[in-house]
Amino acid sequence: MLEQGKISSFQMAFIVYPIILASGFITLPTISSQYAGNDLWLSSLISFVPGMITLFCIVRLHQMYPRKSIIEYSPLIIGKIPGKLFSFVLIVVNLHGSGLSIRQFAEFVKGNFLLKTPLLVIMVLMIMLSVYVIRQGLEVLARTAVILLPLSIVPLILLLLLIPDLNPGNIFPILSHGFVPVLKGAVVPQAWLCQIYLVTFFLPSLSDPKKGGEWGLIVLGSAMVSLTYIYLLVLFLLGPHDISNKNYPILVAFRYISRNQFFEILEALLLAMWVIGNFIKTSAMFYCSVLAIAHLTKLSSYRMIIIPVGILIVILGLWDIPGGIQLGYQLREITPFEIFSAYLLLPLILFIIAKIRH
Repeated sequence: MLEQGKISSFQMAFIVYPIILASGFITLPTISSQYAGNDLWLSSLISFVPGMITLFCIVRLHQMYPRKSIIEYSPLIIGKIPGKLFSFVLIVVNLHGSGLSIRQFAEFVKGNFLLKTPLLVIMVLMIMLSVYVIRQGLEVLARTAVILLPLSIVPLILLLLLIPDLNPGNIFPILSHGFVPVLKGAVVPQAWLCQIYLVTFFLPSLSDPKKGGEWGLIVLGSAMVSLTYIYLLVLFLLGPHDISNKNYPILVAFRYISRNQFFEILEALLLAMWVIGNFIKTSAMFYCSVLAIAHLTKLSSYRMIIIPVGILIVILGLWDIPGGIQLGYQLREITPFEIFSAYLLLPLILFIIAKIRH
């Protein structure tokens, strides 16, 4: 094993939760409301199903091939050359997703807080922090997530201050346009929850591997509940039409509190939540990428490729995306299908082949 460190399933949950929702809180309400309208909260409930299928496949494959990640056991299932190609596709998608994630983080910070700071500076600073943590190993990443993640959730709890201003009537009429718009609105959230696939890189390092699937399911359920909470809150506050016209509905909600309550620093808290959540997400996806590349190339240590891979992630985050509009199109129209193909269909096919061969 390249990674000698050990973490618990509980610590793994703290790493994986922000992978799914660190960026989802900001952008997913707008995307879902454009299709589902006031039924966007139903879209978040549906998103649980594909994530559960992905988790089931990954956990069962891990039970068949313990102490190995999907990069290591795929050649054992489908053959050496097809397995290498399979692994290469997964690595490319993960690197591309890491680049898009850090670019999305930089766009939000620059567009709303650090208006005169170049995108490249924000992205490089985030990657430098991630490089430092990853070089220390998985155990340090896990402890960092356990300490910081609760701090990033506090601002979401403070959104309950909006209760006097909420209008639950915005939820009606339910399913007025049928179920098809709900399914369309669920496409992107489903893809985000399929990122639970990345637990495959943490399961071999668990000190209590039998609890890995259980905690993975808890993460999925928590992500679905959290997403539904945000969907309902912005729906009750803004209404379906205003949500679809806002780039960052949750930022509008925080600013609404600042105008109407005695709290005046909640925008700063949102920024802190965004930085912490994306720091954990970037570090975790970065770690999975370097570990996967090291497994594929049979390196003796993944630490020697951390900096080159970090540079590559920054390049992918800037490449072919001239601005925020193009980034939004990428996240809405292209990225979900990349994630579905790589994180849901490929593990499902691999699991089916493994079952047949066994």
